[in-house]
Amino acid sequence: MKKLLDFIGSGFVYKSPQPYEGFARFLLDLPSKQLRSLAETNAHYSKKKLVDLYLLKNNYATTEISD
Repeated sequence: MKKLLDFIGSGFVYKSPQPYEGFARFLLDLPSKQLRSLAETNAHYSKKKLVDLYLLKNNYATTEISD
C-alpha cells in the first residue's frame, strides 16, 4: 500500500531542472529567425538544433532538450 501511495504522490513533487534546462526551454519559444542570429548561422535547422548550437558556442552546459 505504501508503494502505491508513494507512486501517486510522486506526481506532485517538484523536481528541479538540470542546469540550463530552463534557459534552453525559454530559447525554444523564440522565433527561428532570432535563434539563427543568436546561433550565428543562416542555415535552416530545427529549433532544437539551433538552441544546441547556441549553447555550444557560448560554452553553456550541454543538455538534451526534452519534448
